[in-house]
Amino acid sequence: MANSTKKILLVSTDRTFAQDTKTAFAASEIIQLMTVEKNVTELRGEVQEAEFGVVIVDMDAAKLEEIESLQRVMRRLEGKAPVVVVTQEFNAAAVRILVQLKVADFLVKPITTADLVRSVVRALQGPGREENTESQIYTFMPAAGGVGTTTLALQTAFQLHHSVTRGASTCVVDLNFQQGACAEYLDLEPRFDITEIENQPERLDRQLLDVMLSKHASGLCVLAAPTHPSEMRSFKTDVVVRMLDLVSAYFDNVVIDMPRTWFPWTETVLLGSNKLYIVAEMTVPCLRHTQRLIQAVYETAGKEVKPNVIVNRFEQKMFDNGIKQADVQEILGEHFVGGIANNYRLVREAVDRGVPLHEIDPNANVVNDLKKIILPEEAVATASKSKSLFGFGRGLLKRKAG
Repeated sequence: MANSTKKILLVSTDRTFAQDTKTAFAASEIIQLMTVEKNVTELRGEVQEAEFGVVIVDMDAAKLEEIESLQRVMRRLEGKAPVVVVTQEFNAAAVRILVQLKVADFLVKPITTADLVRSVVRALQGPGREENTESQIYTFMPAAGGVGTTTLALQTAFQLHHSVTRGASTCVVDLNFQQGACAEYLDLEPRFDITEIENQPERLDRQLLDVMLSKHASGLCVLAAPTHPSEMRSFKTDVVVRMLDLVSAYFDNVVIDMPRTWFPWTETVLLGSNKLYIVAEMTVPCLRHTQRLIQAVYETAGKEVKPNVIVNRFEQKMFDNGIKQADVQEILGEHFVGGIANNYRLVREAVDRGVPLHEIDPNANVVNDLKKIILPEEAVATASKSKSLFGFGRGLLKRKAG
C-alpha cells in the first residue's frame, strides 16, 4: 500500500480552502496531502523537495506577477508533476495563459471539494483518462421492506470513494422521495428541493445542483430530498433523467438507492445502470418475491440489465431446518452474487451515530463481505468500459424505437 501512496502538494494562503481540501482528502488511503501556506510568488524550492503526484496552486490568475511565478514553478517541475490551478477570477486572458502553460486543469472559486478531488484524480491518472470519463452507476433495489438496502448502498458508496482504482468523486442519489433515509443515516440535512425543478427540469444546472447536495466530511456527496411520508407523489421521468444526467456528468461514481415502488422512471434508471443489485434476505417469501422481481426487470428492461442479488443478514445454517446457502443458490441461480453477514449490533450503532460502518470497525464482516462483491479485484476494476446516465434519454429512445 505504501508504494501506491501519492503525495499531493497544496500551495495556498486561504486557510478555509486549505482546511476543506485536507478534509476532502483525509479519508483517502492512497493520497497524502501536504500544504505550503505561501503565495505562489513566495515559492522557492518547496515543489522540488519531494516527489509530488500533483501540485495544486491556489492563486489569482489575473495578476501578472502570480502568472510569472507559476511559470517558474512549472519550469522547476520539468513536467514531473501535473499542476492544477485554483483561481479567484475567470477571464479569457487568464484562460489562454493557463492553456499555454499546459496546466492539467484549472478551477474557479467557489468550487466544491468534489470537483477538486475529481480534478486531482484525473491529473494523477494522466493523459488518456478523457477516453473513459463516464460514470459508473450502481443501483440498489430492495426486494422487500427493511432488508437493509440503504445501509448497503451507503457502504458501497464509501468503498468506491476510498477505492484504489475507483476512488474519486462519488455521489449517492436517494430516489425514495417519500421515505428516503440516506441523509438521515449520515446525519446530514437533505437539501434537494425537487419542487424547484418539477415543472422546469432544465433549470437544474451545476450551480443549483451544488447548492442542493449534502456533503459528508469524507467528501462523499448525497442528493436527497426532505421526506414527506403523507404524500405519495410521482414525478415525471424527464425530471429524474435530468437530475441523474447532471450527477453522472460530474461524479465518477454514482450510487442510487431505489424505492420499492415501481415508477414510470424506474425502467430508465435500470437501463442506465452499470450494476443493478437487488437486496434480499433469507426468508422464503422474500426469496420468492426476489424471483418475481428479477423476472419483472427482464420483462421491463430486457436482457441488457442483469439483476445481481445480494442476500443481507446471510447465515450459513447447517444443522437446523432453516434456509441454507445451497437453497439460496438453487432459488436464485446465477443472480446470487454473495451474502452479507448478520451484524445487527454494528449496523444499529452506525445508524444511531450517523457514521459509516467502517468508521466503527474497518474490518467488520459486513464491510469485508460487501467489498468482495463490489470490488472483487481492484486491479481490474478500471478495465470494463462503462456506460453513462449522461446518455439516458437518447439511449432509451433508441431502444424504444428499435
